[in-house]
Amino acid sequence: MRLLAITILFFMLLDTMLLQTLAHQDLPSAERVPRLNMKFDSWRMKLSWDCEENTTYLECVMIHKENGPITIIPQEKECHCEFSDYSLHDGVTLMVKVNSTQRPIPETLVYANSGGNGTAAQNFSCFIYNANFMNCSWAKGQAAPDDVQYFLYIRDSRKRRERECPHYIEDSGTHVGCHLEDLSGLTNYNYFLVNGTSQRTGVQFFDSVLSWKKIGSSHHRLYSHRSRASKTSG
Repeated sequence: MRLLAITILFFMLLDTMLLQTLAHQDLPSAERVPRLNMKFDSWRMKLSWDCEENTTYLECVMIHKENGPITIIPQEKECHCEFSDYSLHDGVTLMVKVNSTQRPIPETLVYANSGGNGTAAQNFSCFIYNANFMNCSWAKGQAAPDDVQYFLYIRDSRKRRERECPHYIEDSGTHVGCHLEDLSGLTNYNYFLVNGTSQRTGVQFFDSVLSWKKIGSSHHRLYSHRSRASKTSG
């Protein structure tokens, strides 16, 4: 029995030494995949990321629900892409494909319309009358809380001038329309964004790119061309 106990103790010590030896060996580790730290400015439609040295190829892709993949090849050594105006209220997926001298570095960013479903403004439309005036209107979202308040922002397609609605039209204290008497600075295509706020819940935004042709009569309705996202406030 004494001999058996000594034998068991010997093998226990041997196993402990073997484990310690393996722990100190240089075992292969997973190679670190560099991160690009993508950032998306939805108001400017600008996607940016950390620059990588020795880059051989760059590509930006926006996967849009209605328009499909939209690809931009940035200029050499640029670490950003600026997309044309598209609606973002349905959400989009953004990708950057970077090929360096070592390996490809793909990265994906999902941009979602945060807030409660059905809280965004709906039935949005605008029309021009008397050549110099424009009215826009929208309805309260079906699931919007009672204290919801909406705000309209307009920006020209060149991203040079932006403004908030100067004169809101209200229904029981809630903004449901906008009246503009100054259309200067607007272009053929302009980006319209309706944001919402509430103390009870997050409110989704609605956005659209509207276009109008040369005015030839006193009353012209705008029509949706391409739609786009929220002017981030924080």
